[in-house]
Amino acid sequence: MIKLGSNSFVKSAVQAYSYHHNLVIKPDDVWLAICTQFSNYVNGKSEELRGKFVDFDGKKQLTVYGSGNLFSADYVSLSLDMTNQIAQNIKDPSVREWVMPDFTTTTENDRMVGAVVLMAAMKNYFDYKFSLCCNLPSVTLLGEVEDWVKIRERANRLLEFDTKEGYMEQWSALLFPVLDHFVESIKGNPNKEWWNRVAHISGGGSGPRYLGGWITTFCVFSEKGIWRGDCQPGAWPKIDSQDIPRGYVNVPILVDDNGTEYKTEMFAGHMISNVMEDGKTIQPRVDWALFQLNE
Repeated sequence: MIKLGSNSFVKSAVQAYSYHHNLVIKPDDVWLAICTQFSNYVNGKSEELRGKFVDFDGKKQLTVYGSGNLFSADYVSLSLDMTNQIAQNIKDPSVREWVMPDFTTTTENDRMVGAVVLMAAMKNYFDYKFSLCCNLPSVTLLGEVEDWVKIRERANRLLEFDTKEGYMEQWSALLFPVLDHFVESIKGNPNKEWWNRVAHISGGGSGPRYLGGWITTFCVFSEKGIWRGDCQPGAWPKIDSQDIPRGYVNVPILVDDNGTEYKTEMFAGHMISNVMEDGKTIQPRVDWALFQLNE
């Protein structure tokens, strides 16, 4: 490998010409050289061009979430995710596709470089943050689109059972957006940032630990029906980790076995989880059991 200084595209051409070497150039080299120059131009004229790219003053922070640490994070995925964030926050989202290389020769490394070039072009409008934390490497939604749409439609009936306290209305305001995300995800439009807000733990030490994240929309009633879903607008409830309600129910049943009666209790619901063979995948499982009670 020859060290050719600060611009290997230009200096490779100069080196090849000056010393009669063969020269190989692929489309990505040329396009990324153009985009790098364009990035320099935009940064030099950032305020004059502001109105072409964004509709706000100053800088907006964009955050994407990933797993690992400083040395093990998947920076390719993080950078590509950041370009999607940029596209969602500029006037013309097509700028992302325009900049990103997409040729028959394009490699993952080329796409990574294209992502950083776009980020650099927009750096006077945005601050970028890679947040490395617990996350979901992948999520699999089983079933068909109509199954998840059916859940969303069935949930509308919750409002029929509201009382003067309005808990069904409050719960629906939390629950319906979660179900909408399920539907969009099964349709092929997942919001990765939203999925990675599923749960977080805060507090600890000598005080209580609280569960937050959108999973708490399934924890708003205690086992005695006490409402625990109060939260700030746009946020999810925080549930004391000691107060996470059981995911199963129980009901007493008298079993008449050919004239002999037995007092029993049936339990059903989310009681266990399956851990798949790969040791890295978890699936909640509903189950049931019947217990004979002691006389």
